[in-house]
Amino acid sequence: MIGEEYMERLKLTLEGIVANLKAKGIQERHPGFGGEGRVQTRKPSVPTDARSEFLANRAMGDRAEKRLAEAMARACPEWKISHYGETNRIAAGHPDFRASYLAGLEQTRRFGKRPDLLVFRATVNVEGDLSTLTHDQTKELVKQAIAAVEVRSSKFEALTYMAVRKRQRETGKRTGRDTPSFTVKVEDPVIVYRWLDCHPVPESYCQVFFDSVFAINFLDIFTIVASGTGFTVETPAKSQEKSTIMIPITSGVQIGTATSMPTLEAEHRVTQLGRHDAFIVPRGGGFELDAAAVKKVLLACQ
Repeated sequence: MIGEEYMERLKLTLEGIVANLKAKGIQERHPGFGGEGRVQTRKPSVPTDARSEFLANRAMGDRAEKRLAEAMARACPEWKISHYGETNRIAAGHPDFRASYLAGLEQTRRFGKRPDLLVFRATVNVEGDLSTLTHDQTKELVKQAIAAVEVRSSKFEALTYMAVRKRQRETGKRTGRDTPSFTVKVEDPVIVYRWLDCHPVPESYCQVFFDSVFAINFLDIFTIVASGTGFTVETPAKSQEKSTIMIPITSGVQIGTATSMPTLEAEHRVTQLGRHDAFIVPRGGGFELDAAAVKKVLLACQ
């Protein structure tokens, strides 16, 4: 699907998204699509410290993005995969963090949320890591991308989770959620759409579990939210109590299975004030992807 058609189909969902999120109590300042974001009249709150949970979650996310990119390159050798999303390694508490953090907010306000990965044809002359380059430095190159991917990690084994829930139901036991969910923060549709408005490249959302990978295109996410059914809005503690759109992973498609599990190693960081933060880092492991399923969900033009 070419970019112009993709954007036209996205635009058809926007009115429904605004109405349905508002009906679920989401403040109107979140669902406002199109153009640059409003300049904030109040100074944004800047984190002052990075604690163990943040460091562990970042390590999980880094591992998920790296392993998914490697698996995509193996499954689809006619593609090149480039890391593109923000990868600022300056931790909160560092003297340079404030300026870097505010610069990142301004980039997102103007140009939207950069996807983690970009997909190019193998014939395109592009580096494997574009994450340190600015919007102006990459805008012409991004025009050559055929797909974009937002990567999220999970601490669950999705296939195990669903198998256990199935057995519980069969024995008559009342259960909670039947499947894990794609977890989309309520501000994500707006800032993803803003990026797509500048770069009309079909974008998908990949949730990397320990045992599998599930994916859904943002066009399907927008369509589901616009329909008013097939999702809930929650405020889970693991998302820092931020309102989050929860969509069952069965609304997407399984595109990969783990070939090996990562090992979990303990690391620690000492802050400038001398506090020791211990956290777990996953290392290794890998995935095998279904190339046909990947291409279908990414809507990647060949």
